[in-house]
Amino acid sequence: MASDEPCLIASKSAVRGQISGKQDLIVEGRVEGRIGLESHLTIEESGSVEADMDVSQVTVKGEARGDMVAARSAVLHATARVVGKIRAPQIVIEDGAKFSGTIEMEVELPAGIKAGAA
Repeated sequence: MASDEPCLIASKSAVRGQISGKQDLIVEGRVEGRIGLESHLTIEESGSVEADMDVSQVTVKGEARGDMVAARSAVLHATARVVGKIRAPQIVIEDGAKFSGTIEMEVELPAGIKAGAA
């Protein structure tokens, strides 16, 4: 029986290892390891993820450390604390979010602009 309900890692729970699947995942607790989802990962304010993440979409309200690859979008809310590399076609960083790392977006630059020019 398939469920559209997201999977929840509750605030007093901790998971170490590899998580994969097609269902949305909400992290209120702690995850260490690797996350590979064909869906949406949400890290709530109480959540802490130390993992490489390969997901469709990611929303960070809590803490994330590791390389983050999102096929569609990455959103860092004002309460987010993120360290690592973010790669996504659409990235939103709200005012107040803490971010240390690099961002990669595949975009077409206008003809007069060279990549890497300052």
